[in-house]
Amino acid sequence: MDATTAANRIAKKLPGQPVLVSCQKDEGPFLVEFLAHHLALGFTAVLVASNDCTDGSDALLDALQEAGYCGHIRHHAAEGDSPQIKGFAALMRTFPVRRAAWVMALDADEFLNIHVGGGKLHDLIAAVPPEVDILALNFANFGNAPHLTWQSAPVCERFRYRLPLNHASNIPIKSLTRTPANFAAVHSHSMMRFRLARPIEVMRADGSRFSLPPETKLYERLRRFAPGEIAHGLAQINHHPIKTYDSFLLRRARGRGGVPISPDAPLRHSDTYFIDRAAAAERDDTVEKYRAATEALMAEMRAHPAVQRTEAACLATYRARLAKN
Repeated sequence: MDATTAANRIAKKLPGQPVLVSCQKDEGPFLVEFLAHHLALGFTAVLVASNDCTDGSDALLDALQEAGYCGHIRHHAAEGDSPQIKGFAALMRTFPVRRAAWVMALDADEFLNIHVGGGKLHDLIAAVPPEVDILALNFANFGNAPHLTWQSAPVCERFRYRLPLNHASNIPIKSLTRTPANFAAVHSHSMMRFRLARPIEVMRADGSRFSLPPETKLYERLRRFAPGEIAHGLAQINHHPIKTYDSFLLRRARGRGGVPISPDAPLRHSDTYFIDRAAAAERDDTVEKYRAATEALMAEMRAHPAVQRTEAACLATYRARLAKN
């Protein structure tokens, strides 16, 4: 099956359904788990834009698309481009994202973890009143404990210690957005540029709500909440930004996807960033409810020879790079 045929097959699933979009570069060891987790909890499709990969993860995503587990496009990000902004725009051009019922954007180290009902996406959607446009969910940042070095194992299974839920590092939010046709574009934290001439209705994970003027720059307003507004009642975004220090160094070397590519781009993933999140000491097993379904789907994906082969190539590259750190 050629890439166009595979993409068209995925595109037919999108209208009226909940869809996850993501941008990635060199995330090969983590993609199968990321896709399986979010398909298992209820997204009908996951669409991924990859840019300038050097670890073979774009080939892995091609194989996963051909097997029916995601939609995938490759794109190039030049100096001055924001890889994520460019990638989301390319996904919007390639797939009928605006015809979906709901859209969420997550990175490959972010896992939606739902606390209402049976923990499925339809349970979360049912908890959102029909007049609400956006459900904004806070991070729950996880650390590396008790592991010091990277191993090939599911991230959600291996790392179970997080920072306190009210920790300041959990102020970032990711949004689940109703009726994406009402917005002009996707940002990594929310959709952007509301098209209607009425207030935008936003709900937090504790059920509290607020309205925003339709002209609000949502990429600014819905990036983070104040510390006193952090909430995780309905759901949280399990964020695994550091894993282990050797893995973290590879992330740092890869660069950032949310800012324009530049030799002068500020360093975000510093040792201070690592140390802050490595202090995570509170056990959180709430993601365990997805484990059986996720593992079954991962095994199903890996039963496809092309997926197995390309993931193995990504892992070999990752191990070689770790050895050079």
